[in-house]
Amino acid sequence: MDAALPMTSIDPRDRVALRDWATASRAAFLQPAPTEEALDERLAEVADHRLTAVRDVVGGEERVVATLRTFDAEVAVPGAEPVVVDAVSTATVLPTHRRRGLLSRMLTADLERARDGGLALAALIAAEAPIYGRFGFGTATRSTSLVVDHTHVRFRPDAPSAPGSLEFVPAGRTEDLARVHDRARRARPGGFPRDAAWWAAAGRRGEGRWLGTRGHVVLHRDEAGVPDGYVAYDLADTSTGRVAGGTATVADLSATTPAAYRALWEFVTSIDLVRSTRAADRPVDELLPHLLVDPRAVQTGPVDDFLWLRVLDVVGALSARRYLGAGTLVLEVVDPLGLAGATVRLHVAPGERGDGEGWLSPEVSTTGAAPDVVLGVGELASLLLGGTSAMALHRAGRLRCSPADAHALQRLFATPEAPWCPTWF
Repeated sequence: MDAALPMTSIDPRDRVALRDWATASRAAFLQPAPTEEALDERLAEVADHRLTAVRDVVGGEERVVATLRTFDAEVAVPGAEPVVVDAVSTATVLPTHRRRGLLSRMLTADLERARDGGLALAALIAAEAPIYGRFGFGTATRSTSLVVDHTHVRFRPDAPSAPGSLEFVPAGRTEDLARVHDRARRARPGGFPRDAAWWAAAGRRGEGRWLGTRGHVVLHRDEAGVPDGYVAYDLADTSTGRVAGGTATVADLSATTPAAYRALWEFVTSIDLVRSTRAADRPVDELLPHLLVDPRAVQTGPVDDFLWLRVLDVVGALSARRYLGAGTLVLEVVDPLGLAGATVRLHVAPGERGDGEGWLSPEVSTTGAAPDVVLGVGELASLLLGGTSAMALHRAGRLRCSPADAHALQRLFATPEAPWCPTWF
């Protein structure tokens, strides 16, 4: 590890320092240096974030050669209020400075800071999956892509429906969209917030943005006029000759009720001159195929990892969520980095399910008892939101326990729907 190179914090308000930091981070992602407009947008995005840089003297000049950005954000967890996490992003090292331990220095220091500050979890979206398992992160949510053939779309007569209305939303008008998204992301494990800077950027349309120049946003209101869903999409003319064959690409579709969800998909799949719709970053248990007479109208795949979590406090992480099943297990959580290893007793007692949805509160404490299950800190992170099967991890040799205890772990961590995070950060 190269400890000689200085690691410093960057003040985002220092435009020269921010430009150097942004130039290095963009270069690592194969992008050109930021324009002045892009730098203004970056400043708005990171004004309240923690920026770290490692510098080296290159060609007689001091330059940024590695970057990290972190900030506090909420992640929705099963059955409980969202949990504040250390959100990690823009972890880059220039190709000239690889394999010198710079990422390890930055990331380990940040994880220690977050743990010492009382946070139980860190979160990131991995650009390169093999890297972050070494730091104790595990895949917590997955997403998939859809291709919908409009010629085969017909909704089942029993598909949820309710009176409501649709309206186009002008560019820059994102207030109702933000409110819908906030309600929806809190209701599903893995949900991640979008702040004012995110929505301000989303309101600007153009090449490489949330929506292109042919982009549209349609808002759904319920019978009382309350916004309860929206879809943002781009259109492209992919016709052959004089045969209409336009394609819609959904950038985002969010709804707080099944009826609003159905209404938005019904709208998109009935746009004149459009024959197919593509959508990325969708939940792996997408509802749409179940609403159709012919579910083959929706082709899904591939499935990709999306949100990764890192446990910083085992007791805090297990206590933050609620559980549908009752049971007691002693878990030995192994952490090679020494940040959060612990042996804990997880006890979920059967009893009154007072929230009306069947969730039970846990009792979690450290213990000296012999463990029922031995697992890595990354495996615990993968289990935490319910998106990974404990039985699959056991069969893969990543849990040391009996089949019966693996099954008990599976029952404890199961959730009614797959966790989902469609928000890049």
